[in-house]
Amino acid sequence: MDAYLKNIKEWTLVAQAVRRFRTSDRSVVVGPGDDAAVIIGSKGRYGLLTVDMLVESVHFRKREDLKKVGYKAVAVSVSDIAAMGGEPRFALVSVGLPRKDPARRAQALFAGLGQCARRYGVSIIGGDINRSNRLVIDVFMVGEVEKKNLVLRSGAKDGDTIFVSGPLGGSLKSGRHLRFIPRVAEARFLVKHFNVHAMMDLSDGLSMDLSRLCEASRLGAEIFEEDIPRSAGVKTTAEALGDGEDYELLFTLGPAQARRLSAGRFHFYPIGRMTAAFKGVRMRSRGGFLKKLPPPKFRHF
Repeated sequence: MDAYLKNIKEWTLVAQAVRRFRTSDRSVVVGPGDDAAVIIGSKGRYGLLTVDMLVESVHFRKREDLKKVGYKAVAVSVSDIAAMGGEPRFALVSVGLPRKDPARRAQALFAGLGQCARRYGVSIIGGDINRSNRLVIDVFMVGEVEKKNLVLRSGAKDGDTIFVSGPLGGSLKSGRHLRFIPRVAEARFLVKHFNVHAMMDLSDGLSMDLSRLCEASRLGAEIFEEDIPRSAGVKTTAEALGDGEDYELLFTLGPAQARRLSAGRFHFYPIGRMTAAFKGVRMRSRGGFLKKLPPPKFRHF
């Protein structure tokens, strides 16, 4: 199976799943393909459903602090809910534990899971534990959002300003991939005070994720190299574009809303604009040249 996965791309699998699992159930508002699925909820609200799997040696190293790994397992799903404009509520957690020292590993994981859950008001209400050749944590999370505040990847408009919520790159090297802060407060601020056209979180790097937003919105994007914020210690634009595991928000606003955003309580970074002139993502270099982005570095397979 691993050899097969090396020869395909993650988004190929996602596209296959989207086609295979389309549903005609009217209670499903948005199915596969966004940060979370959307279903009809209580009056005036939608339910948000997301699931994330963390695998040892893919999303964290074998000897990393398991409390931090547990925190991350919940945080990535919280980030997905935030990217839809919502608030996380409930979670189910499944864990695959190796034979060696399972009780100690489980206790460390549970401490981290609980820490993140408490911080973001998530109730862990069940799950499953099994034996596994390597450590695996799978979190299914339920959130909710007011119907008027739901934001998808597909709503960007020609002329929109593109923003990110923080500096990019270097997450794995610095260890930030295990201690990042899901941008729930920022997302809720945005949807309550601005007309956000499109939004998602940056899990696989700006280059790859902006391409996904463009595809969903059927537009292109022009970004400016000098405006892309870099995390401390990140030396190249390629790192900021492709390292992945940033978990910042990527979103678009119309020009008038974008000008008003600068006066808000959070600091956001404008990095470019959406355009109908071409498809895909292009970058304006510091010298003024328009060029293709470097190939993304972060891959799950």
